[in-house]
Amino acid sequence: MPSATTADRHAPQPVATVPAPTCPVCGEGASTELHAGLRDRVFGVAGGSWTLRRCAVCATARLDPRPADDALGRLYAAYYTHEPPRPNIAPAGRLASALRALRNAHVNARLGYRLQPAWGAGRVAGRLVAPLAAVAERGVRSLPAGERLLDVGCGNGQFVAEAAAAGWHASGIDLDDAAVEAGRRAGLDLRRESVQERAAREPGAFDAVTLSHVVEHVADPVAFLRAVRDLLRVGGHVWVATPNLAAAAHRTFGGDWVHLDPPRHLVLFEHDGLERALRAAGFSDVVALRPTPTAAAGFQISAAIRRGICPANDVRDGGTALRLRALAADLIAQCDRRRADELLVLATRPRA
Repeated sequence: MPSATTADRHAPQPVATVPAPTCPVCGEGASTELHAGLRDRVFGVAGGSWTLRRCAVCATARLDPRPADDALGRLYAAYYTHEPPRPNIAPAGRLASALRALRNAHVNARLGYRLQPAWGAGRVAGRLVAPLAAVAERGVRSLPAGERLLDVGCGNGQFVAEAAAAGWHASGIDLDDAAVEAGRRAGLDLRRESVQERAAREPGAFDAVTLSHVVEHVADPVAFLRAVRDLLRVGGHVWVATPNLAAAAHRTFGGDWVHLDPPRHLVLFEHDGLERALRAAGFSDVVALRPTPTAAAGFQISAAIRRGICPANDVRDGGTALRLRALAADLIAQCDRRRADELLVLATRPRA
């Protein structure tokens, strides 16, 4: 999700492209045009227009043509992860402290952490109010407590810092030099390294790997996820968050939907396509997690894009009607996880 305050506009530049004639998940060539004439309206660094095609078999969408591999780096010249990570400071005020203690109690009971302070009432609240449980667990990405965690596509390391505070030996990798350097200056264990390089160097070394809005940036998601599997010990978990093509905001805004984000988003999924990619990469026990209420930002920024407003400006006030539509979308997603704003999935590396 782009920041409403940190995007730095650059003049759009031409981007070298290569064809993408087949689905990167199932290999099918047959497809339909989902959106044409798309432009970089979020960060404004890429010139030209882009076409998104949907696979006729697994409904996964891909840019065709897509940016060439050697053109990808400069598409992130204005990316939001270049800011330093926020300090991990306990919330001020009685209400914030109480909410944190309730959240900690639920996470401790549900996932095996030892976070403090923790109020026992949080265990009850988490069982009774499922959306509150989802929000609480999002802080540790729904992962059971473990020892070693790698955040792939870590950006400036914000989650690496949060995972370390929760008790993990946490590190991160990213291909964005500016983002990695921002996190390293804050003292975090980050490297500029590809997932394939790390898997070759430390196979089976991690209890958990997290991918927060990363897999949509990858031209070959199955090969990428296979390398993620190789990083994990047997029984280790991968947590994936990625935009959902079946989201209400996409149906509402079409080609103005912020999460299309061409040409940085190369592949976009519905649940079945993402599960198919994970299973093709060798994962099992693919579980769709309960979504957190994130629709408001997608609705507001997409509405601004439709009005021709750059997301670098303040676009958070979309009016009452828009806020109600986003609220309705979040409520529907609690009943049908496959219609959520983003896909949240947990999968396991099985025994060979």
